[in-house]
Amino acid sequence: MGMKLKRVAVPTSRTELVAEMLRASILSSGLPAGSRLDLDEIASQIGVSRMPVREAVKRLEAEGLVTIFPHRGIEVARLDPAEIEEIFDLRIVLETHAVARAVGRLSSKDLDDIEAVLERMDKPGLARPAWMDLNQRFHHAIYAACGSPRLLELIDKLRVNVERYVRAYLELRGSEHPQRQHHQLFDACRARDVAAAQTILSEHLTDTARLLLEALRNGNAVAPKQGEAP
Repeated sequence: MGMKLKRVAVPTSRTELVAEMLRASILSSGLPAGSRLDLDEIASQIGVSRMPVREAVKRLEAEGLVTIFPHRGIEVARLDPAEIEEIFDLRIVLETHAVARAVGRLSSKDLDDIEAVLERMDKPGLARPAWMDLNQRFHHAIYAACGSPRLLELIDKLRVNVERYVRAYLELRGSEHPQRQHHQLFDACRARDVAAAQTILSEHLTDTARLLLEALRNGNAVAPKQGEAP
């Protein structure tokens, strides 16, 4: 197969190393939906035994990133439009709840840090993968103030499931509109306006879901094919 796995910062265990590398490769579309995963090939490429690869794949299955077919093998999970729509519906509920809890708890330092991330996202010519990583940091920096680790865990799990599609979609449509919404969301957080923050965030996620689903249903490519550069 000749899989090319993305290198990541050194984690705490071999299982976590494998999970992080596979996760990063899936999210960047280096391993597109439907790709078959060969445990022996992965183990050989990374230089580990088969056991941590098997455990890592189980973690990714729990996250919805891979599908294990008994007696048939393992594939990078595919999402159809109905599943993507459901995930975004859930994200809107959870993330607007998180931002409502977070707005009043954001410190001056939190706001300064969030603004610094926005400024980095505004830089012309920023590579799309870097922009997406900053996008994740922006949202997480706001939600982290909600004070609910379990809520954050649920949000992260849902985000990871669709992020690979969103990344590829932004390659087609650009980030200008979502970035304007990010600034509006930040302004609402700084003003401690819970209702405005929830409305802007709901519109932000709704717009992303609507345009992504339109692209999928119209047959437009929203993810690189196997072998293409992400």
